[in-house]
Amino acid sequence: VASKTGLNFITVKGPELLNKYIGASEQGVRDVFARASAAKPCLLFFDEFDSIAPQRGHDSTGVTDRVVNQFLTALDGIEGLSGVFVVAATSRPELIDAALLRPGRLDKHICCPMPDNKYRLRLLQRVASKAELDKDICLEDFAEQLEGCSCADLQAFIYNAQLLAIHDMIDGRKEEEEEERPRILLSHLQRAAEDLRPSLSEAERRRYDRIYESFQRSHKSPQAGEAGVQRKATMA
Repeated sequence: VASKTGLNFITVKGPELLNKYIGASEQGVRDVFARASAAKPCLLFFDEFDSIAPQRGHDSTGVTDRVVNQFLTALDGIEGLSGVFVVAATSRPELIDAALLRPGRLDKHICCPMPDNKYRLRLLQRVASKAELDKDICLEDFAEQLEGCSCADLQAFIYNAQLLAIHDMIDGRKEEEEEERPRILLSHLQRAAEDLRPSLSEAERRRYDRIYESFQRSHKSPQAGEAGVQRKATMA
């Protein structure tokens, strides 16, 4: 998103903000937003957001409660956030404190499902473009075969096939032969596909689908033009 829009990009992994010292976690949140404000126009991206912004009242230490309060303060600072776009990613949206998801805060919600056949093919082609494939290989067949695989699974599939090609090249090369770039053959892709285990089982995918459906019903995103004052824009 940042590269497409030409925005400066700041990424934060949620657990990185948590600190054992009193007040340090909240200060970390303030520092991140200060950096984003200084770098605007800027896209501020939080990964694993549920780890730092869970529902308040469930933390015996009170650390994450104070972090959530600091996030609310930062997101409500309309003038300071002008030109800063906040994006948060999570696989457990139902764990996030509801106050953060109200209009004017993280109010636009986008579900990123498992890739369909068309997107699987595009991703395989993009990853495979960095390797050397045998000309007879048809990636369309593997895109259909690998239904239910995540983007990371598909990337690992090509990398594993490339690793098999490297091993075969080393085993079959004579000492006096010059080094050459390993070529991925159909047999390498077939072996990699047989060994590949999707990150999520069918039962886990159904569970996540139920979670997201329930979340979308209870947190309907506002219509275009309803969210925002000035240039403040956030989404989860």
